[in-house]
Amino acid sequence: MQRGFLVGAVGGVAAMAAVGGVLTHLLAAKDVQHTTIDPHPGQPHVKVDGHPAVERTILQARIEGWYHPLPWVGKDIDEVSCPAHLKAVAGATGTCTARAGGERVSIPVRVIKVEGNPATPRVTWKFER
Repeated sequence: MQRGFLVGAVGGVAAMAAVGGVLTHLLAAKDVQHTTIDPHPGQPHVKVDGHPAVERTILQARIEGWYHPLPWVGKDIDEVSCPAHLKAVAGATGTCTARAGGERVSIPVRVIKVEGNPATPRVTWKFER
């Protein structure tokens, strides 16, 4: 009887660990972001070196929202600041900063790919934890 209980308890713990691992993997994958640059006629839009760009306010908001989705994934951050917009060109990079535990941390950002209409591209970009 005790052996059956022990097997059930160990199996239950293993199942919970597996579910936690899958959840962590899914939430940690949110460091890859997709942004469609869709300027409206007559409204200003951001360009860098003549190319459309992901606005730094979008970078800041997404990083702050997804950098720390679970206590064991990433650091707890605030005061995210990106000094420049991210050019919508594959391979373009930048560095944002944030405050974590009283010190500033660097958060590299990189464009992975750009798809669609060059005037309104869908930009896939990633930040590092």
